[in-house]
Amino acid sequence: MIAAGLLERSLNHLLRQSPGARDALLRHAGASVRFDLALARFDFRIADDGYFSAAVIETPDVVIRPTADLVTRLPFFGRDALRHADYSGDPALLATLDRVFRQLDWDIEADLAPIVGDIAAHRLATLGASLTGQVRHSADALGRNIGEYLVEEAELMARGVDVARFNAEVDALADAVARLEARLNQYAQ
Repeated sequence: MIAAGLLERSLNHLLRQSPGARDALLRHAGASVRFDLALARFDFRIADDGYFSAAVIETPDVVIRPTADLVTRLPFFGRDALRHADYSGDPALLATLDRVFRQLDWDIEADLAPIVGDIAAHRLATLGASLTGQVRHSADALGRNIGEYLVEEAELMARGVDVARFNAEVDALADAVARLEARLNQYAQ
């Protein structure tokens, strides 16, 4: 129950920091959402005020499950990684949740300011954004370098140009076979 309370407070905190996000959920007051993680399930009901409220739910309106793609992409792609989750349930509620989750934006500077002061919070937030950008840039460069090595040096993967040429040759061969088959059918008649 501690984890459910923490998740509830975190989601509601993000809703408070993102203008309009809570208003979008008001239309779905009373609907239920289940976050089905591998080790735990967290059930929430959308309250009349548009915030999430922990609840015991037999059959939820929407189920959200993380996938391996989501878990591996989340540190680098943030909210964009959420599209790799497995969603099921009410399409209207899913569309609203998608819009709301894309809108959520954690203002870490505002949360740090009461603890460490405005200037230190600004510097920490800037440092965090810089480090995140550098990690993302390094991961992108590493991925490109590994791909180039696999294609050019180890020759374990084909280059895009070679694959495109091969596909064009296969298409040309398939067309030639179809023409030959049509000719043979003409002679057979």
